Amino acid sequence: MKRIALIVFLSFAAFAQNQKPAEDEFNNIKEYKNKIFTIQNGDVRSIAGAIKLLGSGFKGAEISINEELRTITARDFPENLAAMEDAIKRLDKPAPKSADIEMKISVLIASKTPLANAALPDELAPVVKQLQSTLRYSYYGLMTSMVNRTTLGNGIRGSGVAEPTLLGMTASQDRPVFYEYSLRKITSADPTHSTIDIDDFNFSMRVPIDVGTNNIQYQSVGFNTPVSIRQGEKVVIGTTTMRDKALVVVVTASVN
Repeated sequence: MKRIALIVFLSFAAFAQNQKPAEDEFNNIKEYKNKIFTIQNGDVRSIAGAIKLLGSGFKGAEISINEELRTITARDFPENLAAMEDAIKRLDKPAPKSADIEMKISVLIASKTPLANAALPDELAPVVKQLQSTLRYSYYGLMTSMVNRTTLGNGIRGSGVAEPTLLGMTASQDRPVFYEYSLRKITSADPTHSTIDIDDFNFSMRVPIDVGTNNIQYQSVGFNTPVSIRQGEKVVIGTTTMRDKALVVVVTASVN
C-alpha cells in the first residue's frame, strides 16, 4: 500500500512540475503588450534586428516588420517594449548630410610646336611649368574644361564636343572631337576631407584621323585610373599621345 502511495505521490509531483511551465507561459502571455513603432529615417530591417536583442526571448514574444509602412510591431513585456522604444529613438536618426564636392576637369593639348589660338588660364600656369620640365612638349593650350558638383559617395559622368582648333582643325571642316568621362565613387576617409579618393577616373576622347582623301576615321584615346587628390591642388591625372601632340587631363577637387 505504501508503495502505491509513493507512486501516486511521485506521479502527482511530476504532473505539478509539468503544469508549472504551462502556467508560467500563460501568465507571461497575459502580461504581454503590443506596440507599433514607426520608423522615420533609418532602415526598418536593420533597426528591427538591433532591437530584437532587447526582447525577453519568452515564447509568444515576437517582432515583425512592414517595410512598406515602415513600421515595427513588437509583442513582449512592457519593460522590454520600453527598452525597444528607447533604442529606436537613438537608432532612428537622419543620415548625416554628405559633403558637397566640386570637381573641375581641364583638358590640355601639349605640342612640340606652337599651337594656333592657344589660351591658358593663369591658374594652370604652375601646372604647365611643371609639365614643361617633365614632358617633351613645350607648348600647351586649354582645349576644354568642365565643372561638376556632386556629394561624397556618389560619382560623376559627362560628355561633350571639344574645340578642334588645337589639333590643327577648324570647326568648318565638320570634324568634331568628342569626349566623355566618368568618376566612379568619390569618397574621403579623412573627416576633414583634405584628401579626395576616386575609385576609378575614366577619360576618353574620339579624335578624327585622316586615312585618305576625304576619308577620316575616329581614333579613341584616353585612360582610366584610381586617383587620390588633395583638396585644392591641381593634379595631373593622366596623359596620352596623339601623333605629335599629347592629351593632358588636370583635376582640382574642393569640398564645401
